[in-house]
Amino acid sequence: MLADDVTVTTAQDGQLTVIERIVTDAPAVHRIAERVPVTDDEDRLYSITDLQVSGAAAADGTTVTVTGPATVTYTVDGAVAAGQVRFQLTGGWDRAVDRVTAAFSGPDVSTADCYAGQPGSSRQCTFSELRSRGAHAEQNGLRQGDRIDLAVRTGPLPENARFVPTGPLAAFAPGFPTILSGLALVLYLLIGASVLRRRARPPAPGVPPAYIAYVARGELDLTGTVLDLVARGHLHIVDGQLTHSEADPLTPFEEAVKTAFPPGPLGGARPDQAELRILLDAEAHRQGWLSARRSHLRRAGLILAVAGIVTTVVLALTVGEALIGVALLIAGLATFVAAPLVQTRRGRALGSPARRVESPLAAEIDAIQAMAERRSAVSAQ
Repeated sequence: MLADDVTVTTAQDGQLTVIERIVTDAPAVHRIAERVPVTDDEDRLYSITDLQVSGAAAADGTTVTVTGPATVTYTVDGAVAAGQVRFQLTGGWDRAVDRVTAAFSGPDVSTADCYAGQPGSSRQCTFSELRSRGAHAEQNGLRQGDRIDLAVRTGPLPENARFVPTGPLAAFAPGFPTILSGLALVLYLLIGASVLRRRARPPAPGVPPAYIAYVARGELDLTGTVLDLVARGHLHIVDGQLTHSEADPLTPFEEAVKTAFPPGPLGGARPDQAELRILLDAEAHRQGWLSARRSHLRRAGLILAVAGIVTTVVLALTVGEALIGVALLIAGLATFVAAPLVQTRRGRALGSPARRVESPLAAEIDAIQAMAERRSAVSAQ
């Protein structure tokens, strides 16, 4: 024999205090419902707190095991919606219940409906009626797994009911945390777009012409550097002949360029492009034109995308709000895709070469010779 006598009292804040007095002659397990189906697409959530047991009973979360006479007391939040208090009085037993009685008290009770059977069924309880300041219900015989659901219309109470969607896409229903994560994603993408746009800024003052050409076209063009050395008095070009002299201090890159154009015929110069690139990059690092800190955005984007996938799965299987994980995934993929654009960025938004191109030495020497002759002609006027 198993009998359950339930007393429900409604507080002014809409919370319910439930006392179940249980009598049994054999062990029984009672699972107090925290999530109840409302429709095929929606569930109702309840919060069970302050659960206490006395007598021959033990509790594990919201699961109560009774082996003899016992009393179970707990508080329920989430039972009030549209002026109606609705809660599953008892149910989830692992064996049949012979008799259930229930007493409900609350402000200005006007109607009371009692349903028994499987969750969602509309079968009426054996007996229910309104009484002074409340309602009373009885049910004879409750099969294993069946429940008693009481719906009572009361006076004004603060609404605290919570409903969540169900189905394959329920975990992706947007809530406040999801909205915040969406706004954070938009902000992240805007900041990323702003960083990429900085690549189009003009070069910083003082950057040598050779470096500007290098990062803009991927081409190591020495014409500007040689002419700069001519203008500063380190090199002299007369009738295709080069001579050297000393002037202001040179950087290692400029010294290498000067050495690469030895005294004698201008056409005899044989600059080492690979060595000059190394020196130019070193100078760029030293002067701050080229960032010395290598970016790991591609790896970070991959990690963020994986974290997004894991977060999506975990949230979908637990509390929902799985769109938070989707936002992480999008941010990670965007970072991964955009990383090459940022990684090859040169210095203070000088741009980056799409590919390296060898500047034909003959063309450089011809350009140097032509510009030197024009400068000589202008100086002679």
